[in-house]
Amino acid sequence: MALSRFASYFGGVGQALSVRDYRIYWIGQAVSVQGVWMNRIAAGVLMYHLTDSSGWLGIIASVYFLPLIVLGPIAGAYADRIGHRRTAIASLVVAIVIAFLMAALTYADLMTPSLLVVLVLIQGIGHAFDFPARQVLIQVLVGRENMSAAIALNTTTFNSAAFTGPAIGAALLKYGQETIGNAAPALCFAAYGLASLWFIASLLRIRARDQARQATSVARLYQDVKEGFVYIRGHETIRNILVFWVVASFFVRAYVDLLPGFAAAVFDHGVTGLGILLAASGAGALALSVVMAVRGSMQGLPRLLVVSIVIDAIALLIFAATPNFWVATAAMAVAGGFTVTAAISAQTLVQATVDLPYRGRVLAVYLSLVPSAQSIGSLAIGWVAEWTGLPWGIGAGAVATLLAALYWGPPIWRRAREIEARAVGPVGHGGHAAPHAAPGDKAKH
Repeated sequence: MALSRFASYFGGVGQALSVRDYRIYWIGQAVSVQGVWMNRIAAGVLMYHLTDSSGWLGIIASVYFLPLIVLGPIAGAYADRIGHRRTAIASLVVAIVIAFLMAALTYADLMTPSLLVVLVLIQGIGHAFDFPARQVLIQVLVGRENMSAAIALNTTTFNSAAFTGPAIGAALLKYGQETIGNAAPALCFAAYGLASLWFIASLLRIRARDQARQATSVARLYQDVKEGFVYIRGHETIRNILVFWVVASFFVRAYVDLLPGFAAAVFDHGVTGLGILLAASGAGALALSVVMAVRGSMQGLPRLLVVSIVIDAIALLIFAATPNFWVATAAMAVAGGFTVTAAISAQTLVQATVDLPYRGRVLAVYLSLVPSAQSIGSLAIGWVAEWTGLPWGIGAGAVATLLAALYWGPPIWRRAREIEARAVGPVGHGGHAAPHAAPGDKAKH
């Protein structure tokens, strides 16, 4: 009773954390993501030490995320059959083994660039199975009534870790350089292994259990992946939200990767200006993710998704058009905030409207397509900017996003109440007919 009364002061996030299993999960997740960032920082530092090459840095960054893009749908189908909790635990075991192996090889001065790429690639494969599984667990632990707040809290945790994780990693690296010299990244790798071990302990403590395992084979997984895409195509709500957000991610989320060029070439503020722009974007993202967590309601999310994407695009238009650095900084804060608001809204609505047997597959497709769209969008807009200039490249992306909002926004806006009702209604259990049967979501045969 006391916990419930205390939770009421913190809105949706308090209600989500009042659920014992989710509270244990969230604490484990909060520790785990610190380790993820520390591991990424350490891998980059070690690779640069081994090669003195920015090209190798690009390779190490790409192999970390490539498996999530390529294997995501398969990983989701696998988790739907094996169980999301089991999949997360098994993936974390792989992460722990690889992390301590990387620590040992680094400490013994046996690491090579190629070996580091292979080990990080294996970590990436583990993450491809782990990330969708642990996201689906949120709904299992808190129920759909608290899911919006829980997803927003997880986003807040991840955004916070983007600041605190690298800071802790840098402190460990500095300490390591003073004590074990060039083997300092080994401390971060070991810390990542311990953080993953903590998360496994959290998952073992929760009372929620997976359903019975289902028979799995390559042919069955292929069929499951195929059924997942058929399900998305036939589910009007999920299809429209997913396509809208993927298109928006392609055009507007690229700004983060192009900020170094803006800071140096457009505003002539160098590294200091880059730090200010990144901090503004991060602060906006963190602030609105906290607001979304406290808000914690499904009501209004469909229209909030549309409004957030429109505001995001307008903020980027202002950013691209202004010659004033501080106006651009304010625009970055708005863009960062409404980007994360749109992301939380889109993911929450997809998870809340998907039928139970398809959760892993649908979320895995979501987690594969959105980062892919951002990465490819960065490449495409970067090439456009090479010919037209950075402001024109970002501005064109913002205009394209507004045009996308004119096409996909009205159907989502008109069906907002229907989507909200579907999001808070009974969870469908699917079967082979499930992909075609949500109210208002017409099948495409």
